[in-house]
Amino acid sequence: MAITSEFMEAVNNGNRTRVRIMLKDIMLVDPTMEKFDEMLKYASSKMNDLYDEHDDETLKYDRTEWNEAYLNNQMVVVVGNFSKERVELLRNMVRFLYRDKAEKIKTQADSEQSYQITRKQVGTGVTAVGAVAAVAGICVQSGALIAGGVVVAAVGVGMIVTDKG
Repeated sequence: MAITSEFMEAVNNGNRTRVRIMLKDIMLVDPTMEKFDEMLKYASSKMNDLYDEHDDETLKYDRTEWNEAYLNNQMVVVVGNFSKERVELLRNMVRFLYRDKAEKIKTQADSEQSYQITRKQVGTGVTAVGAVAAVAGICVQSGALIAGGVVVAAVGVGMIVTDKG
């Protein structure tokens, strides 16, 4: 995931409140916490004052006490008291309360990734077609077909070599 320019701007301008709001909101958008982790890492590396000392509120770590109301309350409080303890509680609560949504997001991402064809795969196919054309040109003694096959195969090899994925 690429970090949005709005988030980078908030971090670079030192806008703690905006950064905290964006971080808490992304937890609900992506309960897998992948986007949150990336954004938190970026913010933490640039902002020395991102975290607060915990305000001594007794937090509920018992999952049987977690519900939407408690989550919403903690989402509000975290903006004013962005302590590591509260952030970790929220991470765990969101993962637990929205586990079905997180699983759906992971499944969808895995599905989309499995259908992506890489440049290397295309290059391999192009190289094979070029090689077959060149061999066919040799068999029928066609200089143009041989040359075309070699050129196509070279293009395929170029695609393979330049693949960065």
